[in-house]
Formats: sequence, structure tokens, C-alpha cells
Amino acid sequence: MSARHLGFRDLQYVVSVAECGSVSRAAEACAITQPALSERIKRIESTLGVDLFERNKRSLRITPAGERFVLIAREMLDQAVEIDEIVASAHKPLSGPLRVGAIATLGPYLMPHLLPPLRQKFPDLELVLQEGLTDSLIAALQAGSLDVVIAAAPIHAPGLDQIAVFHEPFVLAIPVDHRMAKRKTVYAKDLCGDDMVLLEDGHCLTGQALDVCPAKQRHNRNRLHAMTLETLRHMVATGSGYTLLPSLAVGARPALGQLIRYVKLGGKQQYGREIIVVYRKSFGRQEDIALLVELIQKSIPEKFGLRLARAS
Repeated sequence: MSARHLGFRDLQYVVSVAECGSVSRAAEACAITQPALSERIKRIESTLGVDLFERNKRSLRITPAGERFVLIAREMLDQAVEIDEIVASAHKPLSGPLRVGAIATLGPYLMPHLLPPLRQKFPDLELVLQEGLTDSLIAALQAGSLDVVIAAAPIHAPGLDQIAVFHEPFVLAIPVDHRMAKRKTVYAKDLCGDDMVLLEDGHCLTGQALDVCPAKQRHNRNRLHAMTLETLRHMVATGSGYTLLPSLAVGARPALGQLIRYVKLGGKQQYGREIIVVYRKSFGRQEDIALLVELIQKSIPEKFGLRLARAS
């Protein structure tokens, strides 16, 4: 005799009889006839080899073994409800936990646009955010401690796939008293690595910014480096040099407008970076990834000049 032969319906019947204190009331609650429920309870007791209820002509009383059975049965039924909720949640778009990493030069400027519509449209999403350098975020993604990483291309790592989101143009941030500050447009040939202030090594933006300079002018003897884009912006404001900023970061801090000019880069080539969403190929929530990409594209105002990637 073993409880393994019982089903959840059997547990529900026993709990209902115990709670109602009557087979007739329990039968009504379970939408079953009284004779059928009485027979089912007897069959359950026979399977277990123990009486769960003490019966006489006038009353029905639960036995000590029945009390322990009902206590455990209630817990199992509650857990079954939780499992049903988990399964139902899995079928809802962008619900439950999602661990998202974003590179440090993008996250602080993208999230203020993304989070309000994300919270409004998907209130059941439990978003966990992490910010960092590309290499550490990709390592966390491969290890499974992150589900998604928003980064700048290219990313080449085994087991990962990616979706293009948008092209983010670079803008030249230059001190107001610099000789090029009055120009409406500056060209790549005008830039020199010696005059640039950059982020410290480890930020992909450092190499991307230097790549805009002509090859013969990419050497950078300027030893002034910053940990964050905001410190980099402050260094430009002090006159230490100029730099290239992603367009999302340009409009985020208007307070230094009297010290910094932002000038477009001219020429046929569109200088900037490609923003991608990276995820594990084995990650099962492909529809959620597509929804996240779509929401990112829709949440960025047109004034930032992003060129959205086409859906593949």
C-alpha cells in the first residue's frame, strides 16, 4: 500500500471532506455525487491501509492519521497551484525574472528611455540589471548568471547568438575655445589621437573612438584617461582635449553646455557603433528576446539620430 498510487484529485477529496466535516457537503463542493465520493474515500483508505475518518450513523470524525494526511495533502495542493502559476507565467510575454546586463557606456543612457514603457507594458517582469565592461558581462552571460547582454558589436563568443538593435552615431565633444569648436561639421581627417581624451582600457568605446581617426593619427600619447563617460565629459569641459561620445550620452547632461560644443562628424561614412542584444543559443525565451529588442527600438526618441536595425 502506498500513497504514490494516489492522484491530486484524491488529495482534494480527502481535504474537502475534512474541511466540510460531511461527505454530503464535500460532494457538493467537489461537484460529485455523495455515493461516488464515499466510495472514493473508502478506496483511498484501502490503498493506504489506514482509516482517515471515523464514521457512525450521525457523524464523521477525522482520525489522527487523517489529520496528518490532510496537513501534508494541503501543502502538496498548494505547491501544485504554485506550479500552475509558474507554467502560466512562462506563457506570458516578458514575465518573471530576466537578468539583463548592459555595457557601462550605454546602460545609464538607454535605461531611462526603456524602463518606463517596459514597466507599463510588462508589469509582471522582474528585471534584474547589471552594468559593467563587455568582457565581464559576456563571461557572466556564458556562465548563466545573466540572460541577456546589451552591448556594442562585434561580439564573438561560442554558444552565443545576437540580434542587431540600432546604429548609434558618434558626436564630437569639444571644448568651446578649441579651434574646431565653431565648425558645424568636423571630418575624421581632422581628428588626431594625440588630442583625444579617452576611457581607460577595457571599454570597447576607446578603440572605436580611435578607429575614427586616420591610421597615421591614431597613436595616442595623451595619458589622460577616464573611468566613465561623465568623467570624460568633465575632462573635455576643462579643456583637456576632445572626445567622441555616443549620441544617447550627448543629451543626457546639458549642464555643461557653456563649456562643451557637440559637433557632428561629416563624410560618407556613418561613424558610430552597432548596438546588439546578445544571448545564449540555448536560452529558451526567444520570443521575450525579440520583444525586448522591439521595445528598445520603439523607446528611443528620434532626436538621437539612431538608425534602427531591420528585423531579420
